Amino acid sequence: MALLKTVTVGDRVIDLFTFHGEVLEEKKWATTQVSGSGGGINTGSGQPSPVTITSSSTTHDQFFLRGDDGHEEAFEFANAGLALRKGHRMSILWGTIKGNNSGTFLAVYNHTTSRLSEIPDSINNLAVPPMPRAVLIGYVAGVFAICFYGLGFIVLPVLFILRSKRKKQLIATFRPAVEAAISQIRAIPPII
Repeated sequence: MALLKTVTVGDRVIDLFTFHGEVLEEKKWATTQVSGSGGGINTGSGQPSPVTITSSSTTHDQFFLRGDDGHEEAFEFANAGLALRKGHRMSILWGTIKGNNSGTFLAVYNHTTSRLSEIPDSINNLAVPPMPRAVLIGYVAGVFAICFYGLGFIVLPVLFILRSKRKKQLIATFRPAVEAAISQIRAIPPII
């Protein structure tokens, strides 16, 4: 694990790390969750209630990398669309909020195939902190204002616009740092 860079995004300081190595083992599998609702008889009308069944599938990738120094790390991703096999050279990029022990995977680069797999939702979520309590209270107050005074028709759109603008600014600040880190990773030779 190597620290590539530290970037300040709004009030957050984010460290970008990478691990580079050879795939020792890899495993791919899928899980499916099925849920259903409805059925039975509607007590009001006496008619049968329709049955609704939904399912969602998740593809999992788990692999072990051995770094050039012999250190091994295990990685697991869900729905990342990774293409890899034993012997491939890989680099993993992740970010952590300064002071946190765990982080978020941002990208995987396969040096053997020259394929980059970014995880855009992770990049955006790391750049944008959770909604501050004051803003959340503003949203709740806006809903009550709509219900009782009609003022919420002004408050809520303003809050939504300000939050959206702030999100875009934070992502625009963080994205170049991630792209620079990916450029550094791509420059690592595929075979050492």
